[in-house]
Amino acid sequence: MRNQKVPFLLNPNDGRPLVGQLADGLRQAIVEGHYRPGDVLPSYRDLAPLLGVSEIVTRGALRRLAAEGLVVQRPRIGTVVRDRAAKQWRGHVVLVGPEGDDNYLMAILSGALRDGLLAEGYLFTWVRVRKQPWGRLDLPLLDVALSRSVDLVVALHDYPGIFRSLAARKVPYVRFGRGAARSRGAAGFTAFDYNLAVPGFAAACAKAGVGEVVEVYWDNNMCDIAPGFAGTGIAARKMKVSIDCKNGAPLGVERAGRLAMERMIEDWSKVEGLKVEGQAANLPTFNFPTNKRCLFFADDHLARGALAALSYAGLRAPDDILVATWANTGLGPDYPRELSRMEFDPALAGREVARCVVECLKTGAYPTGGTIGPKWIDGETMGGLA
Repeated sequence: MRNQKVPFLLNPNDGRPLVGQLADGLRQAIVEGHYRPGDVLPSYRDLAPLLGVSEIVTRGALRRLAAEGLVVQRPRIGTVVRDRAAKQWRGHVVLVGPEGDDNYLMAILSGALRDGLLAEGYLFTWVRVRKQPWGRLDLPLLDVALSRSVDLVVALHDYPGIFRSLAARKVPYVRFGRGAARSRGAAGFTAFDYNLAVPGFAAACAKAGVGEVVEVYWDNNMCDIAPGFAGTGIAARKMKVSIDCKNGAPLGVERAGRLAMERMIEDWSKVEGLKVEGQAANLPTFNFPTNKRCLFFADDHLARGALAALSYAGLRAPDDILVATWANTGLGPDYPRELSRMEFDPALAGREVARCVVECLKTGAYPTGGTIGPKWIDGETMGGLA
């Protein structure tokens, strides 16, 4: 049976795209039972004059509901509410994080979180909050998401402005990010510890007889190995490189790794066969070549560029230099020998956060004490076995 009634109107002053408004209205009507399983929704042609919008808008909204699994589009019949739609959404979860956090790690993690929640019957919305040039957060998109019924918000990273906004609204939220304590008003917290694999790395360095480790990085929020090496007798030094993101961050970081490695190689070669002290600008002092020192790249793209420079110069790990790197499961970097690495699995992390969120939604209590981070893999580039 085709149900031509539409129990809502679109608001031209809402500020949201009309496709999203229409999809939200239809979704809510299905959840509330106005459209029941087996009902045929008004066609995109019928919806357009009913709501005073174009057929492009109505087509887009119906496609969005089909992608979510609420409806199925059947030839010669129309858009039919699926049998499981009435019980599809047990609740609504909003993931909120800073705009621009669309790198591989966060894309895979949030996708796994979404899949885990959808599998349990929870609607999922991802909101990216823009940071203004003067430092304040632009929250209109979050305001729009919270204008609908929301059971829980998952807040990424450490953005006090977001936490304050959620607490002021008395919206229940949980955190996933760095730090060791809950924020005010948070119902729970899962820690993301970039340094979780540092003890394994330090043990591998001790086993290999390393006297000094140099960490190459470009962002202060990355893994910091220095505290984990305190008291080990192994010196830990850091070298920050600058990146040019005008052609995209991944390419910029990879190029920065290659250029930094090329400068170091050029410096080593000034006195062949002797321990050479680095003379390049902004570089610390190095004594290479020797296998008693190890380079650690705190970013997978940075490592990819540096490894390319080493290979081009005819230098190999671990024969000429010991190398370790950060790596994301599924992204690499790749190398002819198994890389010694701190490997983070963002899909596994997303599933774990989803598990905690679902438990909180079902029981009212968020699991405490959870910490997510990379694991150490003792590969061949430090002389170990994969």
